[in-house]
Amino acid sequence: MTSSREPARGELAKTLAEKSRACDYCELRNRGFCGRLTEAQQSLLAAKSRLATLDAHKTLFCQGDETDHVYVVRNGLLRLYQRLRDGRRRVIGFAKPGDLLLFPLSAHNDYGADALDAAYLCQFRREDFISFLRHDPDLWGALAVTVHEDLLRARRQVALIGQRRAEPKVAQFLLTLHESYARPNSETTLVPVRVPQADIADFLGMTVETVNRTLARFVRDAIISIAKRGIDFLDLRRLKTIAESS
Repeated sequence: MTSSREPARGELAKTLAEKSRACDYCELRNRGFCGRLTEAQQSLLAAKSRLATLDAHKTLFCQGDETDHVYVVRNGLLRLYQRLRDGRRRVIGFAKPGDLLLFPLSAHNDYGADALDAAYLCQFRREDFISFLRHDPDLWGALAVTVHEDLLRARRQVALIGQRRAEPKVAQFLLTLHESYARPNSETTLVPVRVPQADIADFLGMTVETVNRTLARFVRDAIISIAKRGIDFLDLRRLKTIAESS
């Protein structure tokens, strides 16, 4: 008589194999947080991951909620923000493919996140992620590098906000966005996302009108082109010169 457990085991093995193959063919396996892991660590995480989708303008998690999951962005762009005491929202960053969202050792979310366009993510239960850290100390190194890069981004943002002139601030923001999507050995200049001007203004500590005028000037001078498909960087050298002119 065949055991009723055998089909379940077979289905589990099939599921784990499918997840492993998904990681094998994922272009992010060598980038971002996952790029800092060994193949064995990637397989371990894949076994406990769940693929999640998020429609444009939908919220992934809110500030102050219990941290039930952590995420790795596979596709799309998410806006990260904090709520101030007076109720206003402050944009603190943008999560791109390869980024790890939330810190697994925090019991509550210290920021919120929602999708600027349709997003595709790998989702892990927080307790599973903590278990990985306990059983594989090398994972702490990958997490430490991720936290360090987040700290560097925060410092760059402080420096940007401290800039007085609009053009260098917006130019540096655009360059950072381009670097986030650049592929090794690729000459493509298109970044397939559009960040709302209100979010750019909030992130840089500027008015929407100033951001609008600055972007319009960059378009008029053929430095960038903005369309529904995203931002096309037409003259990176000139954009870098402007960014360094502060």
